[in-house]
Amino acid sequence: MADPFAVTLKPYDTPLGAAAVDRVFFEALERRYGLDLLASETAHRNEHSIEFQAVMLRRVLGERRWGERPFTIVPVLASFLHEAVWTGGQPEADPRVPRFLDALAESIAASDRKVCVIAGVDLAHVGPRFGDAQPNTEAVLERVAREDRAMLETVKAGDAAAFYRSVAADGDSRRICGLSPIYSFLRALPGARGDILRYSQAPDPQGAVSFCAAAFS
Repeated sequence: MADPFAVTLKPYDTPLGAAAVDRVFFEALERRYGLDLLASETAHRNEHSIEFQAVMLRRVLGERRWGERPFTIVPVLASFLHEAVWTGGQPEADPRVPRFLDALAESIAASDRKVCVIAGVDLAHVGPRFGDAQPNTEAVLERVAREDRAMLETVKAGDAAAFYRSVAADGDSRRICGLSPIYSFLRALPGARGDILRYSQAPDPQGAVSFCAAAFS
């Protein structure tokens, strides 16, 4: 994307019904950010991560009862940290990054509604399909798991800077796909601490992917 963050105002359709966008929150966020959050909106056309989360939310929250307000979403795509890794730069060298993350944290704090922040991400991508020379073996996947779990300790601690350093230290050799959104998630929730509920891998010799579920409070 040309921009580090991209929002769309189009509702996310699912087989269980659409997940509507919270325009009031969006307007407050864009006002604080001061730049156009829809400039890279077309990036949403081919990205599937938010689609999965929208289905989950419709399943869990779709049938609200007893006068509760229906849930809404603010779908944000984030892409800026891989460039920092490749160039050896700092995670917030682009002034738009701290400007947006600070605006997001302020908008959450100022909202009169309960806000749940969800990072729809996965972790390592290893094997020939993703550019490695050799097929994945049991030993390779065990190493990936060790390195993933060490990285996830920084995530559990809510330390965005330490998370970035843990990935950048080896040039992102495991190709952590969720690098930018995980960093953004941690920056938007200062002081939050998490628990890893489950860690797993999709073990394919040609292209394995690791992932986890975590809950923060």
